[in-house]
Formats: sequence, structure tokens, C-alpha cells
Amino acid sequence: MDVRLVLVKGSPKGTSLRLPPGQFLVGRGEECHVRSSSALVSRQHCLVEVEPESIVLRDLGSTNGTLVNGSRLQGSCPLRHGDQVQVGSMVLQIQVDYLGDPIRDSTADTNINAKDTLTD
Repeated sequence: MDVRLVLVKGSPKGTSLRLPPGQFLVGRGEECHVRSSSALVSRQHCLVEVEPESIVLRDLGSTNGTLVNGSRLQGSCPLRHGDQVQVGSMVLQIQVDYLGDPIRDSTADTNINAKDTLTD
């Protein structure tokens, strides 16, 4: 399963982050894999867990909440291709290829191993 987060609202818009299996923190903190500089985002806002056959999003008790497809997340939920996750005013879209063929699109591809700062 090939998983990517694509920034659809925020800067740099269109950035694609590949997520290998593992756990990825989203927030303002230095320890986060995906960082936002917005005060609307908690230090450790939410966690994306990529497993061989599933993706789970968990809100970490953020002050302003995490939205999935416009609805506030309570606890955790599975993510599917096309789902949109909003953290502050930043919106990330989930792209998943379940067949194992790389997703081909025109967005720039970045490996998530480097911590990326995104702004909203």
C-alpha cells in the first residue's frame, strides 16, 4: 500500500509526503514529523498510523480539534483514499494506492523521513 499526504490548503500547496509504515506526529512541536507554524495547531495535534493494510488517524487531545471530511474527530478513525484531514486551517488529503503501483500525479513528492514545516 502506497500512502501519501497531499497539502491541498496551506503552504507549500501541492506538496506530497510519502508515508511508509509507522507512526507520524502532526503538530507544532519540534518532535513532529509534519509541522505547522500556526497557533491553531497543538504541539502534538494528531497521529497518523500507517499499517500494512490500514491507516488510522488519532486526535491527541488537541485544543482546536482535528476534522476528517469536515467532521470533528472523536478519538480515532480509519482513513481511506480521498479523505481530507484538517489541522488548524491546513488541509491534507489522503492518497492511497491499494494495488501497490505508485500513485502518479503532478505534485512534488517528498519523503516523510525529513521533518517538514507546513504553514496554514
